[in-house]
Amino acid sequence: MEYIKRIEKRTGVDVGYGRSTIQPLDGEGCVGAYGIDKTFTFEMVLEIAYKMAVRPNIIIKAGPNAKWYLKCFQKDVIEDEITKQSWRDTSRCTMYIIEWDE
Repeated sequence: MEYIKRIEKRTGVDVGYGRSTIQPLDGEGCVGAYGIDKTFTFEMVLEIAYKMAVRPNIIIKAGPNAKWYLKCFQKDVIEDEITKQSWRDTSRCTMYIIEWDE
């Protein structure tokens, strides 16, 4: 993981519900309309994210039996986006904020 500058893990939060999910152009690991196979490990999802032309800076695992989701948000709006999700139960979500080493 020499291409990662920093990873921050947050539990019980999500950003961009119902929007902003991006997928690899080649469809690697994709299942259904959105999301990446739930059986993939975090390291496998990181590899997929690194290969993308537009690298996502957010990786979400919405629960132990849920798919992985890749999202892009500017760093300065992440806290606001988390606050916008307070209306729903995000207690099972795990969010990783990735800072890539360009």
